[in-house]
Order: sequence, then C-alpha cells, then structure tokens
Amino acid sequence: MKNVLIFIVATTIAGASGFALQRYLATDTASVSAPETASPVIGKIRPEFAMMDIEGNVRNIKDWDGQVVLLNFWATWCPPCLEEIPGFIEVQQELENRGFQIIGVAVDNEEDVREFANEMAMNYPILAGEMEAIELAQKYGNSIGGLPFSAIIDKNGKVTHTIMGELSKDRLISILKKLGLPV
Repeated sequence: MKNVLIFIVATTIAGASGFALQRYLATDTASVSAPETASPVIGKIRPEFAMMDIEGNVRNIKDWDGQVVLLNFWATWCPPCLEEIPGFIEVQQELENRGFQIIGVAVDNEEDVREFANEMAMNYPILAGEMEAIELAQKYGNSIGGLPFSAIIDKNGKVTHTIMGELSKDRLISILKKLGLPV
C-alpha cells in the first residue's frame, strides 16, 4: 500500500510538471511534436492486452482492430486528465461511425471511475485498474508514469503517436487528419 501511495504522489507531481511544461511550451499545440516522437513504441505493433471495463466486461484491444484508436490513460484525481475528457467525448460522438474509437484506461479505483464516467456521460469504453493500468501504460511507452498519457494506434495496429500531457481536441483532430481519418 505504501508503494502505491508513493507512486500516486510521484505520478501526480510528474503529471503536474508535464502539464505545466506543456502549457509553457505549447503556444500552438498542433506544432508540438517532441512528445510524439520520443517513444520507442512508435511504429511498432501495439502491445496486446485485455482488461475489465467498468461494466464488468473483459475488453481486448483486438476488439477495435481495423479502427484508429486513441488509448488514453487518466485518473479522476488528475486535473489535466479531466480537462481533456469533454473534448474526447465530443470527438467520439462526431467520429463514432468513421473508424475511430477512444478507449479510456483509468489508473484509479473502479468505483470512483464508474461514478465519474456516469456523471460525465462518457461515451467510450472505460477500463479501470490500478497497477494493471500503470503496467499497461509503461508497455505503451509511458516510462515516467505521468498522466494524462495517450497512445494513438492506426488501422493496422501500429502505434503512431504517444503524447505525454493534456491532448486538446484540436490537436487530436489534427493527428487524425494526418492518419487519413475523415474528420
């Protein structure tokens, strides 16, 4: 339990630092590319996984093969995570029938996540786990454990982008256009 608490504190500090740095550097968020190219998973086939969603169903990343996927790691206690969620809800609604799917992976207590997701009317699958979600984020290139963290996977299952810090709706749309998604 002590290790989990230390990790949560460290993750919060790292996330806040990343958020502050992103705000400082990102006068035009669409042009910030360093966080997208630094990960060793870029260009590789996405790591496979299966996790329980907040509805009690086991979901496998293979469920979304053939679609562009935004895999977003977040937590209910992470302010920049909460900032990006309304934009994700809008994008998911706008692109739901165009080969795009957002999957939220909460690094948090399942009960808290379920309550928050219901309050926000989140319209995409939400997976919840604590250590399991942290380990999965690491497999997708999050070596520092910061939140929010996003990985974008193309229709062929390759990781094309990893983004540390808040991902704005405009920046997400820009990336999806580059991937050839009709937006």
